[in-house]
Amino acid sequence: MAGQLTVAGVALTTAAGGLTLAGSLVNFVGATLLNKALAQMNEPKPDDVQVNSKAAVAARMRHYGLVKAGGNTVFHRARDGVSFRVIVHGHGEIAEVEQHYLNNEPVELAGDGLVAGDQYYYKRPRVRVLGRKGYAPHLTYFERINAIWPEWSELHRLDGLWHSLIICESVKAEKFRAMYPRNEPDLTVLAQTSRCHDPRTGQTAFTENMALAIADYVASPDGFNRPGAFDEADIAAQADICDQEVALATGGTERLFRVSGSYLLNEKPQAVLSRMLEACAGRVRLKPNGKVALKVGAWVEPTFTLTFADLLEVQEVTSGPDLLDRYNMLPARFNSHDLGHVEVDAEPWQDAARLAEDGEVLVGPAKSILMSPSHRQTRAVMKIHMERDNPRQELRVMCKPRALPAIYEETIALDIPQMGLVGAYEVGQYSLSFEKGLLHAVGLSLRLVDAGAFALSLSEQGAVQTLPEPDTASGVPVPQNVAAASAGIQTAENSFVAAIGVGWQTPPSDALEPVLKIAQTGSDNWQDVTVGAGASSVTIPGLVQGWSYDLSLAFETPGGVVGEAVEISGVVALAVSTPPAAPTGLVVSDTGAGSARVEMIASSSASLWKTEIYRDGALAGIVYAGPGSAIAFVDSCGAGSFAWSARSVNVSNINSSSDTGPVTASIA
Repeated sequence: MAGQLTVAGVALTTAAGGLTLAGSLVNFVGATLLNKALAQMNEPKPDDVQVNSKAAVAARMRHYGLVKAGGNTVFHRARDGVSFRVIVHGHGEIAEVEQHYLNNEPVELAGDGLVAGDQYYYKRPRVRVLGRKGYAPHLTYFERINAIWPEWSELHRLDGLWHSLIICESVKAEKFRAMYPRNEPDLTVLAQTSRCHDPRTGQTAFTENMALAIADYVASPDGFNRPGAFDEADIAAQADICDQEVALATGGTERLFRVSGSYLLNEKPQAVLSRMLEACAGRVRLKPNGKVALKVGAWVEPTFTLTFADLLEVQEVTSGPDLLDRYNMLPARFNSHDLGHVEVDAEPWQDAARLAEDGEVLVGPAKSILMSPSHRQTRAVMKIHMERDNPRQELRVMCKPRALPAIYEETIALDIPQMGLVGAYEVGQYSLSFEKGLLHAVGLSLRLVDAGAFALSLSEQGAVQTLPEPDTASGVPVPQNVAAASAGIQTAENSFVAAIGVGWQTPPSDALEPVLKIAQTGSDNWQDVTVGAGASSVTIPGLVQGWSYDLSLAFETPGGVVGEAVEISGVVALAVSTPPAAPTGLVVSDTGAGSARVEMIASSSASLWKTEIYRDGALAGIVYAGPGSAIAFVDSCGAGSFAWSARSVNVSNINSSSDTGPVTASIA
């Protein structure tokens, strides 16, 4: 049986040879290629996190920082034209939801979760989003589901899972594609996710602080499940560093090291911790008291110094990696909050001095820094990784036992001018040599490190990537220059039918067909109007004279997708829309006995309905005579002097523009 490996009394392995927590973290300082590969294979990408999936069995996912998440659909049923979907966004309680998105477009929620805005409104709001923050237990469940499917009960509270219910009501076919262009919309939610304990305040609250997130993950049952692994004073000090405000080249400030990312609960904890550390250029090291210390990527002057008197042997000194292993350009990807919480490329980090020395561009392995939410933070981390991976000097030394404290340090100082070894060196691997049970020598692998690598100037922050406009379909075009007016139809001599004429601009594609509907104003009884293929105007006959109508015109694709409609309200149906001509040749003669003979020629307008005769402005009689007919009307007016006039009225009850007359006559 293998014996336990211990350092300063701290067990790094079990008796069976497995790593303890301390051993895991110490081993993790020099993360193996296998762990790096696992991190790459299992790492949830920002775009993947935002997808709505329907996996029968899906791994739970937990989030840190500000995260935009889709999720797995765990319930999806429909009845009576209403769809219900329950989507689990993540494991554990979150702090607050900041924004909802449907098909990646931000939407606002009104009362009771109703989605506001025109997109999902037809007569009433048609989409509702309700959420639960992942409390354990939730005090309620979705009663709306229970009202239809009683089997959904309080046993389906989904305790400890952050989830949403999205309800979508169907609409009539011609409205469906305008409201639901991709069928039921995908739901994503931007939220302040996990709460973390802050030893500086004693409070547990939402934070983007990387040090607090790392401490939370190591303590969490979903991570290493070691709540006492770190000293709180150490975490508080590193949290202060992470919270330092850093000036941005684009203006404003941001905090030095923030976290934004997700992990699957079935991932290896070492892989998750690796991603978190990589996003802050962090390291974890064993402490003499058996706990571990976190060091984020900020420069701290070394406090432990080795001199020539501490050396037993210098075993090897090299100028760093050779031409095949070193690099002077480093690409990386990160999770950009500025570009909508998507994975994008950072501007590659290039070391001009190393490039000049190497004489050619040597590209290093691309870094996946997807728990970094900003370009500045990513560039700062890339600069540190460049320095650590390409040291200008590496050495292995054997030292006297006095060097033992160096194994607990991230960086030590060498002051050995006799051998040209002066400066700050990072401690890599180490070994302990014992003789007769006593520590005889301490072996150290050291790498020269430049403090300047931990400072990022404004000019070094680089240009933030810009994304092209999304290549989205423009949709079905809206009809242009739509006009409607009364337009009667003459069906026979002196016979007219009330109608409305509609015209529009020819659509941009011959594949589009017009869809025209009409309804009496104030009703919802829309009727389809037959329109010929390729037509740009039509007259709608058979309407009721004088009634008001509403019209709707849209274009339809060959696939049956109907676009947004243009509506015109309050168009009056008339048989004739133009005034008739006035009667002509008005004369009046006295016929005796208090009567007058009023003669004229009726209007020549084909739409003439009647001729009205007025005496002193009052209607004296109506004559129904055809266009151009001679009219003789006997008016029993009595004796006196009177003035007569006449006007024409057409079949749409429109008067002539002016009256004929007046003609004055004295009647005996």
